[in-house]
Amino acid sequence: MHKNYINKIIITALFFSGMSDAKNLSNEEITKMVNNIKKERAGITLATLDGTANPFIIYVPKEKVKEVKVAGKVIKKVVVHKLKAIMNHAAFIDEKWYKQGDKMGEYTIGYISSSSVRLKSARESKTLNLKKKTKSLIKINKGNR
Repeated sequence: MHKNYINKIIITALFFSGMSDAKNLSNEEITKMVNNIKKERAGITLATLDGTANPFIIYVPKEKVKEVKVAGKVIKKVVVHKLKAIMNHAAFIDEKWYKQGDKMGEYTIGYISSSSVRLKSARESKTLNLKKKTKSLIKINKGNR
């Protein structure tokens, strides 16, 4: 027999054997168990929590750099920013939301349109555009009204 099939049979048998034990409990025993659950427990103090390490891993995307080459020689490295969404006059760039006037490294977020964002620095200006999707995931059927 297949190992997973045997494991399922064993787990099912254990479950049903536990169910038959539950039928043998008296009302007093059940009431006592419920009251034990209701009792207030001490829990952990805030002072103890302050000393613990953060269990969450914070994702920090690496900066994407594009090299500009002339005759095979790198003349400068350019940071590539990725615009992923625009909503309510805010832009989602490099995994963070920005609004007009916010700083993003050496750049300031300029104008935010419905499909692009203008970045300005002391040296240059550049435009980030939303990529157009070739295939829509949602189809709307207007039908007859």
